[in-house]
Amino acid sequence: MSSKDQEFPAHVFLHFAPVQIRFNDIDIMGHVNNSVFQHYFDYARLQYFRHVLGRHLTWEKETLILASICVDYHCPVHINDRIEVATGTVMVGNKSIHMVQEVRETESGNIMASSRCVLVAFDAASNCSIPLPGEWRQSVISFEKEIRLKYG
Repeated sequence: MSSKDQEFPAHVFLHFAPVQIRFNDIDIMGHVNNSVFQHYFDYARLQYFRHVLGRHLTWEKETLILASICVDYHCPVHINDRIEVATGTVMVGNKSIHMVQEVRETESGNIMASSRCVLVAFDAASNCSIPLPGEWRQSVISFEKEIRLKYG
């Protein structure tokens, strides 16, 4: 078992976002280019927060920015595959949210790629990190069935 598996055990996902594979996602090898997966993860995170917070995040004031990401590729995705991204929050800190995501083949559930990331609460007006707004923190904790608090 790797250190990443010990840090975040298998997550029960409660949010799923279907993804349409576009022709320009495909590279010369005939599968979705690895760089495109980041777009899929970004899209699914936005959908997750829209669902959990009940609104879109904006970038004019309080928002979340990506501070760290790690992606593991398990098997290729082809243009005719039907995929979705499962998204979940595994830990909430004072200023950060730690998330896990999986690109899955919709019918079989096979995991095509997985991601771990850290998002930081950020105030665009002052250009600095801020404490995670209490409403956001509570909405995420209420939505997720299994979550760790980084600091009490």
